[in-house]
Amino acid sequence: MTDLQEIFDYVDRHQQEFLEDLKDLCACRSAAGDTEGLEAARKTAVRQMEQAGLNVKRVPVENGNAMLYGELDGKKDYTVLFYNHYDVVEEGKKEKWITDDPFKLEQIEDKWYARGVSDDKGPLLSRVHAVQAILNTKGSLPVHVKFLVEGDEESASPSMFRYQREHEGEFKEMTKADICFWENGRCDKEGRPWARFGVRGACGFNLKVTTANSDVHGRMGATVPSASWRLVWALSTLKDKNEKVAIEGFYDDVIRPSEADFEAIRNFPYEEEKIKKELGLKEFLCGSTGETLKERIYQEPSLSICGIEAGELYNGPRGIVPHTAWARLSFYLVADQDPDKIHDQLRKHLDKHGFQDIEIEYMGGSRAVKTPVDIPERKVLEETAELVYGKPMVLEPSQLGAGPAIAIRNAWSGIPIVGIGPGNNGGNHHAPNENLIPDDYIKSVKQIIAFLYGAARLTD
Repeated sequence: MTDLQEIFDYVDRHQQEFLEDLKDLCACRSAAGDTEGLEAARKTAVRQMEQAGLNVKRVPVENGNAMLYGELDGKKDYTVLFYNHYDVVEEGKKEKWITDDPFKLEQIEDKWYARGVSDDKGPLLSRVHAVQAILNTKGSLPVHVKFLVEGDEESASPSMFRYQREHEGEFKEMTKADICFWENGRCDKEGRPWARFGVRGACGFNLKVTTANSDVHGRMGATVPSASWRLVWALSTLKDKNEKVAIEGFYDDVIRPSEADFEAIRNFPYEEEKIKKELGLKEFLCGSTGETLKERIYQEPSLSICGIEAGELYNGPRGIVPHTAWARLSFYLVADQDPDKIHDQLRKHLDKHGFQDIEIEYMGGSRAVKTPVDIPERKVLEETAELVYGKPMVLEPSQLGAGPAIAIRNAWSGIPIVGIGPGNNGGNHHAPNENLIPDDYIKSVKQIIAFLYGAARLTD
């Protein structure tokens, strides 16, 4: 504890320095398509990682944004891989932000506000600062660390997936580790840190149907086929009244949770009454409550119709028979469902039900990865949570949002992938007023420090 306290004291003394680093990185508008902002973020992140003491290199990706790779050896033969990304979503309408500039980090009351402060620049720097604190007090790390930082995560990570396919050996060496800490985690309002065991998968599709060469007057509705009706009939076949996806074979690859997973679900503190009130719901789907509700959230894949369009109603009322209609479908997946297989299943389903004319545009997807909740590192995480936060760690069965974790799992089939970090339940990722709580940030830095020392004990 004496060793850790010395490092923790360093963290407390250098909070303002850490904040300045975070301001510099958030100031880079690294949104998709902003080549200047993305390059500025790369340069800033490289400089900050090198200043912390890491060996850093750019990893170019043809027709994509370069990845950043950092590493440093430690005393014990155990390796922690940190995955993060430096790209962000666009800021949206500036007038919806409580700050004047979404890319200028400002503290208002007890929160830092900026685009990317929580998704994902704050979590990245919390790990960099943990390394910096150890090196500047002890001179060396207790275990090996690696950093993999990509620049296309918000665009489905095409660069990282391409590099993983085309440079399999190099990617495998870069990601060789005993555990991977995923991009972020969270601390809830009760001050409890969360550890998320795995990452959901997802895939998306655009459906389109064309029934004529042009729209016609609504009086022709009894004789001219309607694209909107055609699409509605097709969509109605995809899900039954019990909220089950009706595509043949859709659930075949779903892995049954272990008893340890079920225990984590039972113990997970889901505030269903509060959430129902916030959403204005009388009940959740199928009247789900208690453990059944939590099992549906964490173990059930889902299908949503994210949007339907026909008739151009945004141009005003039109009494017509639309000749084109489209819908966007979003599937959120659990292990071990395959997005490519679901693409094939969707095509066969529509054909079987007589909708061969429905066009499918596959928007891509990623497979879910599952990490067992009873890995040896769990005990270290729980001990460090008690040490730093003074609260028990919440075990979340999986991160509900999707991500490209399967790229790392493709390289190393058994690597545990766990999400921890400084986020909060109201962080507003992808929305105006994205935020981070300063105390959560500092505690996250300290937990990483404590974990690196705890991981060294795993080798004994």
